[in-house]
Amino acid sequence: MAQTKFDRQVEETAEALMFGIGRFLAGRPMDGEKKTDATFWRPGTRVLPKAEGHVSRSSYRAGGGSA
Repeated sequence: MAQTKFDRQVEETAEALMFGIGRFLAGRPMDGEKKTDATFWRPGTRVLPKAEGHVSRSSYRAGGGSA
């Protein structure tokens, strides 16, 4: 059965929403770019050269800001 344009839009929106919720719950940056040198096991100590703008405090937590 063929999907209508509306059905495809709903499916794509639901997929993007679930992906965003998954990134948030996993503690990954929402834009997908690392801001600090934090890893899952070690807290961050510095801001990476490519990071632009404000870096949140949660980016320095272990497991919270790694990507």
